[in-house]
Amino acid sequence: MSDNDSKSVEFGVFLPVGNGGWITSTTSPQLPATYDYNKQVTILAETLGFDFALSMAKWRGYGGPSQHWDITLESMTTMAGLAEATSRIGVWGTVHTMVFHPAVVAKMSAVLDQISKGRFGLNIVSGSNPTDQGQMGLWKDLDHSERYEMAEEWLTVLKRLWTEDRVDHKGKHYELTDCMSNPKPVTPPPIICAGASDRGFLFTMQHCTGSFMLGSDHDDFIKTGLRAKELAAQQGKPDFKTYGLFTIVPGATDAEARERVALYDSGVDTIALDNQTREYSGDKSFKQNTMAQRFGSQGEQRNSMTRAALVGSPETIGNKLAEIIKGAQLDGVTVIVPDFIDDLKVVGIEVLEVLEHNGVQTNARVHQKAARG
Repeated sequence: MSDNDSKSVEFGVFLPVGNGGWITSTTSPQLPATYDYNKQVTILAETLGFDFALSMAKWRGYGGPSQHWDITLESMTTMAGLAEATSRIGVWGTVHTMVFHPAVVAKMSAVLDQISKGRFGLNIVSGSNPTDQGQMGLWKDLDHSERYEMAEEWLTVLKRLWTEDRVDHKGKHYELTDCMSNPKPVTPPPIICAGASDRGFLFTMQHCTGSFMLGSDHDDFIKTGLRAKELAAQQGKPDFKTYGLFTIVPGATDAEARERVALYDSGVDTIALDNQTREYSGDKSFKQNTMAQRFGSQGEQRNSMTRAALVGSPETIGNKLAEIIKGAQLDGVTVIVPDFIDDLKVVGIEVLEVLEHNGVQTNARVHQKAARG
């Protein structure tokens, strides 16, 4: 295989910090939303050579028989603990710009930078679920574009506090007077966002270092990835990174993997999905909110997981994933699995071997080979 056919990507895990993980079902693995379980998963990911572990921010679950996400760990404090428990893997936390003042996050992230010795990354969410933050009185009734305007100001304040001794700022949403924030991160952490609308993509390109991307199917992943690379080139940001988010259901054979999906779908929690759809559709900018529409679509289709999931044997999954990575020109992959111990081992070893055979290189494979001597 020629060098032109090869591609190197980062590999990360999207931690199950909400009970039940990422599958809305009563017949899927009922994962506990505990720090100890997520610590076990993160240490395993580090042992496998993964590049980063990411946790979401969620404040309210969706109920139903599965009590989906009724218990969730707070992201930043979770990652602080995981930073102390690990030594190499990146630890990426998530904040809602409506929930946390940028001066608070400036301080939190600087401390996380110390704990992790430079391994911390920040994922920001401008807000898309009125009920989630509204239950605390923190939802701001802004339209889709106004939320990104607020997030732009939020990031402007954050970055200034990371680099300047004193900050004076008077904007539409924030006012700071002779504001000091010390310590500062040794190097500003990477900032990631999953904005998928046209406005969200533009915001992410202009103000962040990378983007998390979803796809409704194989072709949509490639289309979205290429669109991101094109926009990054237009913005003069050749180093901008794109990370695909993939749900992976492995089996010893394709048939066995499909049987797992059928089992999970047989217990799909339609009440939780209806609650999820209702909450997201309460956003007055629902039609412009691509992420909210994806969640709504899952509820309408009565699926326990996204239909874009990669399902099959390690060989089938690895071949499909390699095709998407190359076609979309992805810089990284973030994985979700039903069981974050046994399935993560399959993905982290067997699927990565198939990726390597397809010319997709990962630090994890390099790490595993070095560990074997």
